[in-house]
Amino acid sequence: MKHLLISPRLTIVSVAASVSLIVLSSCSNQPALETESGEPSPTTPSAKPESYKRGFKADNPNHIISPFPPHNLIDISRNPKTGKPFQTGDFARDPSTGGIFQIP
Repeated sequence: MKHLLISPRLTIVSVAASVSLIVLSSCSNQPALETESGEPSPTTPSAKPESYKRGFKADNPNHIISPFPPHNLIDISRNPKTGKPFQTGDFARDPSTGGIFQIP
């Protein structure tokens, strides 16, 4: 029966590489949930609803016209996050331009 000899140098290198991978995989680019003062940090910048454009009503109550060119007709019958229809005052995103607007 042959014995496998593993050099100590190879073992140290493999352990160091494993530790490096573990440290790298535990790193996160997400911001801390709390600031130094202990208050939760905001996840998105707060903007006033008045600063957003408003969409335009269409003939069909389940559709809205985007305020961003090329003024696409957007289906608002179902919010993908909640599964419920959008309501007046909700915010929607034009899928072709990425612009956010308020539903009239």
